[in-house]
Amino acid sequence: MRLRLGVLLGTLCLAAVFGVVEVVDWRKADAKTHDWMGFDQNGLHYEVLLPQRYDLHTRYPVVLYLHQLDMGNARMALLKQVDGWFNTEAFRSRHPAVVVVPMLDQTGDPGGRQINFGGKREGHIGEDKTIAALNQALDHFSVDRTRVYVTGNSMGGMGAWQMLLDYNMQTGAKGHIFAAGMPLAGAHRTADPAKAAEALRQVPIWAIHGAQDKEVSLDWDRTMARLLSGSPTFRYTEVAGVGHDVWDGYYARQDVWDWLFSHGGKA
Repeated sequence: MRLRLGVLLGTLCLAAVFGVVEVVDWRKADAKTHDWMGFDQNGLHYEVLLPQRYDLHTRYPVVLYLHQLDMGNARMALLKQVDGWFNTEAFRSRHPAVVVVPMLDQTGDPGGRQINFGGKREGHIGEDKTIAALNQALDHFSVDRTRVYVTGNSMGGMGAWQMLLDYNMQTGAKGHIFAAGMPLAGAHRTADPAKAAEALRQVPIWAIHGAQDKEVSLDWDRTMARLLSGSPTFRYTEVAGVGHDVWDGYYARQDVWDWLFSHGGKA
């Protein structure tokens, strides 16, 4: 296994701080995934991708990415998926950032009824553990805490809505972490839309949904778009002719990340 010298030294230092670092079986991985580092926090495994030339004297923005149902059980497949978005020259040169990818173990919870990121009718175990892992990463990497973002797709999009309600920097009900968020193919299945819209009125959010989505209803996003109509911080994009997997096209677009990374930065 060959890692860039800087990443290797960083890994050794982090091992001393975090404890034992899980060693990924790189033989099964795409070559690019060699930059990912695995950690565990309170039973939750998560992966971290540092900027190409990580510098302890630079404070980097942070992206928390929340995966779709069951992908946390297929770690190498998930790494390969997120590689196409975050571990590319286009993304890493344009947006040097610390990317955090929690991986929920849902093997004993079909449908993610109890173990999810929030935003569903039941369960929030994954939300609590993910925030704990994120806080661990924020404490030990060189980051800009005014530029922490959350995004996710499908189940992860639901979780992004939940975490924006609970942890946005302005009105978060449980804390103040996220400067902006981008839920894809998401919804919230228990929150009151009117109260949610009031709480999120000044929070930068770009919701993206495929117009032909048959798996997650567009009702929540459409309702939020109506309630937040005229808000300068809210955007809603409904993509004609696209079904549930709207993320395949949008996560590969650099203008999407340009928008997200433009927020925050004020202490």
